[in-house]
Amino acid sequence: MTALSHTATSNDRRWWSLVGLCLVTALVWITASDISIALPTIARELGGSMDTMQWAVNGYFLAGALIIVGGRVGDIFGRRLIFGIGTALVIVGSLVAGIANGPALLILGRVIEGVGAAAILPTALSTIAVIFTGKQRDTAIAAWIAVCWGAQAFGPLVGGVIVETLNWRWIFWMNIPIGIAAMALVWWATPETREEGAARSIDFPGVITLVGGIFLLSVALVFADEVPLWQTGATLAASIILIVLFVLIERRVANPIVVLSIFRKRRFNGAVSANLIANFVFGGVVFFMALYLQVVENYGPMEAGLLMLPATIPILIVNPLGNWLGRRFGAAIPTAVGMALLAIAAVLLLDLGENYTDLLAPFILIGIGIGLQITPCAAVAVEDPGEAGEGVVSGVFKASSMIGGSLGVAVGTAVFQSDARNHLAEVLAGANVTQDQIGTIMSVLTGGVRLEDVAPDIPSNAREIIVTVFDQAVGAAMWPSIAVSAIGVIIAVALLRGRGPARDGIE
Repeated sequence: MTALSHTATSNDRRWWSLVGLCLVTALVWITASDISIALPTIARELGGSMDTMQWAVNGYFLAGALIIVGGRVGDIFGRRLIFGIGTALVIVGSLVAGIANGPALLILGRVIEGVGAAAILPTALSTIAVIFTGKQRDTAIAAWIAVCWGAQAFGPLVGGVIVETLNWRWIFWMNIPIGIAAMALVWWATPETREEGAARSIDFPGVITLVGGIFLLSVALVFADEVPLWQTGATLAASIILIVLFVLIERRVANPIVVLSIFRKRRFNGAVSANLIANFVFGGVVFFMALYLQVVENYGPMEAGLLMLPATIPILIVNPLGNWLGRRFGAAIPTAVGMALLAIAAVLLLDLGENYTDLLAPFILIGIGIGLQITPCAAVAVEDPGEAGEGVVSGVFKASSMIGGSLGVAVGTAVFQSDARNHLAEVLAGANVTQDQIGTIMSVLTGGVRLEDVAPDIPSNAREIIVTVFDQAVGAAMWPSIAVSAIGVIIAVALLRGRGPARDGIE
């Protein structure tokens, strides 16, 4: 049972609370997505290969996998308190990343930000689920989810505007004043809530095995094209072992991080799986399209951010329709349709075409596909927390966002780099180009090295070769998204059918 530490739960105060929670949440997701548009600029200044620079994205998402822990800690020690600590970590991480003089410090700052996000997201959603009831809870959750995806939608544009008008470092520094102001509002308007009688202990073995397993999985995928097959296999095996150990620990420990009984709920499993898949597709597409528009099409960061809007604005426009469909017909229909649209969009991206207009149809389909399913799945995830508690179910659900985004980038990058490296080796086979030179040429694909700097090493038309390699590699990287989206249709139909328990409370 959730307890409120005081009675400041009037409609006026809690709607102000929602505003503050949404502002900090917006920072979390803008921070997650704005860096993609800035990566070519950052790579040119700080250096770093695609493997290195993608950790500026994945370091954030992987640290965000601690979101499950954040939900549990919030249930125990107070959701407002942990939310405040998370906001402080985002501010500190933004400062560190903003002063970075090399990739290592940048990645460290991103990891700190990710830990902060892991504290913010589950406590925000679980707080909303507790202080609102009935239809107002659905409305508040829909608003919060819209902010999550809206921030991701505008993140590339925000990043592009800042990079061109100020400096890439300001994509981090802007978080500091906004975070402080939003946190002050939350602290004033939000009652402290926690799980009544919850044991004040943390399952550290569970934390270590879960995060370690996810981390090793990403490492195996990222470096699959650069290390011997046996090393990739060994890393994957170690990841599986840690995840199995996590399950065994959670089944036996007195106060688990994750109450495994929630995974006996068919609809909860469907909501979490669908959310992971949606973020898998979105994370991979944003990462590669941000590079494509700047590296291949030669758009500036701000132009690239604007050109990404057809993939993101429909999320906000369609979200109310998805919410209505979920309430009227259940989550299965909008989620299945959304997954089908994601699969079609990924198929259309197998061939990038010769101009930007060829991207409009897949971009719009991605936005519509995600917009249809995000709120129905979020509502299902928190509809029946049971003994696990609001914080844990919220944490697991939002962890699927972070893990999905991380895997989307990691898997896509592994396929992209393998295909690009093999194609370059074929094209340059008779040009006496060394592996080191191929590695340098690969850095052109991230924007870290300018094409004119490597043109002497490339026979005939250097730009044509780079564009062809990039196009084919991105096409290869879309196949995982096609596969998981098709699986998502099956998941929606099989697991999200029917309706959950009736909502209680005052409307």
